[in-house]
Amino acid sequence: MKKTLLSLAVLSGLSLNAFGDEISDLKEQIKTLTDKVNKLEKKQKRTNKTLTKVKQHDAHDNIKWSIDFRTAYDNLNYKLKGGGSVSNPSLLTSRLWLGMAAAPTPKLSFKGQLAVYNTWGGNRLPQDDQFQNVNWRSSSKADDIKLKVRNAYFVYRITDGEHPISISAGRRPATDGFLANHREGLKEPGSPLAHITNMEVDGAMIRIGNAFGLEGSYVKFVLGRSYTNINQPSYSGTPYTDVNSTDANVNFFVIPMSIYNDGQFNLMAQYTAIFDFMGVDKKSKQPTTGAGMKHMGALSLEINGLNEDIDFLDSSTLFASVAFTTSDPKDGYTMLGRSEKKTGYSFWAGFIFPDTFTDDGTIGLEYNYGSKFWAPMTWAEDTMSSSKIATRGNAYEAYWNLPFEGGHFSTQLRYTYMDYRYKSNIEEFWASPELQDGDAKSVQDVRFYLRYTY
Repeated sequence: MKKTLLSLAVLSGLSLNAFGDEISDLKEQIKTLTDKVNKLEKKQKRTNKTLTKVKQHDAHDNIKWSIDFRTAYDNLNYKLKGGGSVSNPSLLTSRLWLGMAAAPTPKLSFKGQLAVYNTWGGNRLPQDDQFQNVNWRSSSKADDIKLKVRNAYFVYRITDGEHPISISAGRRPATDGFLANHREGLKEPGSPLAHITNMEVDGAMIRIGNAFGLEGSYVKFVLGRSYTNINQPSYSGTPYTDVNSTDANVNFFVIPMSIYNDGQFNLMAQYTAIFDFMGVDKKSKQPTTGAGMKHMGALSLEINGLNEDIDFLDSSTLFASVAFTTSDPKDGYTMLGRSEKKTGYSFWAGFIFPDTFTDDGTIGLEYNYGSKFWAPMTWAEDTMSSSKIATRGNAYEAYWNLPFEGGHFSTQLRYTYMDYRYKSNIEEFWASPELQDGDAKSVQDVRFYLRYTY
């Protein structure tokens, strides 16, 4: 019995020694594998970090392009004071916007847009007057097939925090602004309030976020120039200093602001002062700059979603806006045909709602009123029959926007009727507003377009 127990003990010891060696080898192999796995994981992390840097570099080291191409048909009919009418039953245009965007750093970005806007089969339209040959609307009115800069500017975020501050300079995206974006089929509006500003300008801006301590509030301060008196910029012995002695530089100061915006209620305001604006010299009887000051202001409210319990109203938008313009001529000049200060007023309202018979179509109804001396800066407004917003009288508009293919393709059918009580201020904006024989007394514009965006 003792021999048997002794034998078992010896065998157990030998087995444990054998297994012990195997366990040691196994532990060593596991340690080796663990080290290899750790090294592979570290290498994978380094690879991922490198790839992330490459992706970030590639994302910031190029320009992102976008396309907005539209082909439109307009049928124009004017009735003239004194009798008679003129019309164009088949005006065809094509407009191409090439958008550019780049952000080399999280704080610095660039945005721009190149534009071509032309009439089918048309030659360059005549622009004999010097004040019409400026760049306020060079890419916003149908003209030729030249590629033009619609806007190009940088934005630099200086500070973050409770009141973030950013600066910007360049050719401003000052067209199709707040409220006008609905009729233009744009999801996002441009920066200024379209009720008093719709023109292409160059300027510098500082923006302060959360300016009033209210949700979505901000204020911007913009300084710019809309007309220069340089007569011969480069072909003289003293380049860019040879000026037209009868004209002055036309500079402006604008304060656009968002007072409150919670996504449903959006209240915005704007004040604009324009220095040395256009008028008529009493001595020469000729239009000129340096005639006086121009002031403008607007207050606009937009409500998105009128009743969340009713689908139709929850998907509807209502807006209203009031505005004024004041022309204040200097001694020896007239503005709007008057030697004294004159103020004009305007009201603008709109209702946009789902069409109920398509999935994404919307219908818009708008009304505009302008008084005798109403004179906004809306020369670049995209309406073939001059600016609807600038109407001195009553304007009525209805449009149907219908998107397809995820919003990349869309159509619009639009009808605009303007009943002029006084002369439209879109052309000779320094002239008296009284209607003369041959002036348009009313106009109808029927538009249909096809549009591609990507």
